[in-house]
Amino acid sequence: MDRVRLVSELYVHRLVAVVRSKSAKEALELARAAADGGIRFVEITFSVPGALDVIKELTQRDGIHVGAGTVLALQQAERAIGAGAEFIVAPSLELNLIGLCHTANIACFPGAATPTEIIAAQRARADLVKIFPADLVGGANFIRQMQGPFPEVRFMVSGGVNLKNVQEYVAAGVTGICLGSAYLGGLLEQKGEKSFVAEMKKFIKLVAQAQGRKSKGK
Repeated sequence: MDRVRLVSELYVHRLVAVVRSKSAKEALELARAAADGGIRFVEITFSVPGALDVIKELTQRDGIHVGAGTVLALQQAERAIGAGAEFIVAPSLELNLIGLCHTANIACFPGAATPTEIIAAQRARADLVKIFPADLVGGANFIRQMQGPFPEVRFMVSGGVNLKNVQEYVAAGVTGICLGSAYLGGLLEQKGEKSFVAEMKKFIKLVAQAQGRKSKGK
């Protein structure tokens, strides 16, 4: 899938499961549970041991888009794309990744936390600008404030997303809404797969409601 279509599909589904686990096995279990819950986008961070192998294995599963996160160097991006990653995410303003990704027709979402970083990412033609940590810079209120001077910027948010504020992010027009790794990992470990899947479906239902459409999940 080309990067424009991928971003368009992300706008429909909004939710991205961020996976940052202590082992490849845990990462695969978490990613698969998120997919079983109906999450269509999964980000495997480079801090996961064997992250490239995890990405490669998950790309064999139908119905999900797999990307690489915490990408901080060109070599990491190249290796992730070679493993099948469909999008590249950075926590910081890694503008040098954008050209590499676009040459490969891969979406690139660099991180930003200030107006100066946001406009720099836009000028470099980032597909989305990832606001991180979103909860600490002002959440949905920050997004709305930034939409005034930067109406053409499309945003992703990461940090502090939960069942109580996910609809506010949808209403603010955020394209990608990341469900944090600490939250997801703790949920799966403490409540088990069945409850985890049920909670993912709650997120999907809330997003659908905020968009004015019916959720396919029950």
